Amino acid sequence: MPFLRTFPTRAADAAGPSPSTYGLLLLSVAAAMCVQSLTDVWLHTSVVQWLAPLSMLAGAVYFNTRPISRRRFGAGLALLAVLIIQLPTTSALAYGVQAFGLPLRDDWFIGIDRAFGFDWLTFQTSMVERRALMEILSRAYETFFPQLGLTPVLLAALGEVRRSDRFVASFILCVTMTTIISAVLPAEGAAGLLGPDEAHLLFQGATPLVDLHALRDGTMRALPLNEVGPLISFPSLHCAVAYLVTAAIWPLQRLRWVVLLLNAVMTVSAVTHGAHYACDCVAGLLVAAVSFHLAGQLGPWSERMFARMRGVAVLPAVTAPTVLTS
Repeated sequence: MPFLRTFPTRAADAAGPSPSTYGLLLLSVAAAMCVQSLTDVWLHTSVVQWLAPLSMLAGAVYFNTRPISRRRFGAGLALLAVLIIQLPTTSALAYGVQAFGLPLRDDWFIGIDRAFGFDWLTFQTSMVERRALMEILSRAYETFFPQLGLTPVLLAALGEVRRSDRFVASFILCVTMTTIISAVLPAEGAAGLLGPDEAHLLFQGATPLVDLHALRDGTMRALPLNEVGPLISFPSLHCAVAYLVTAAIWPLQRLRWVVLLLNAVMTVSAVTHGAHYACDCVAGLLVAAVSFHLAGQLGPWSERMFARMRGVAVLPAVTAPTVLTS
């Protein structure tokens, strides 16, 4: 029976990241450098940690000189490299902005949750007793980075390079917005609700409170990149990525429902294993939706502008015939 299908290919899809994606990355890196300079909070990276994205970009340049199938591979490598560069940039921003020390707003978020009938401690206490379910949620929570890395490569390999680019651009927009929001509305997250007697309720993705308070009181000013933690509580970045991956994969009919189910579970796991308030999750989904929409507008606009500057006509998208293979 038919198992694999070649997906629609588009005439302008072989290049890789759009000018807007590169522009967003440069702006994000510049913002991270500015924030670190203002706050004197620095994340230290080694040369080895930059070898992977630089090697990928070099490989992308090579593969873009090859036949169309290899150019797709090159586009995927370039987009993955952009993501890898963005990750430490996001960490630098997330840690740097907490040094501004604006008032913690956990009381707001707890009040919002309770206004809608949700209490994190009560929910978490009941969930901990369901060990099999908690194990499933834990596994889903750990798919954050695999999904983030595989999505642009898979889309590019299937000829959906523009959609892959939109995913990467939307991620950069999303983490930038969540970082700004977390600076203005900082929070400990549900980890701050727990005392020593209830520490057993806490799981792997909670806010590192020691780092948060050390940044806020000025006692932490340098940290190796490999020691950073998930410092953004509101909005939830796990929920944001769950939305972005699902939205990016949605046109692929054979994958959409599996991805939707996985990311629905990952969204719940942000509460149980990421110690997020429920309103953190809702905010993460909303920020992701806005980011994905904006990225869908920015990519084509930047390509048109870049083409006009070079005096090159922009070809419309062309769909290739569908081919079924046994």
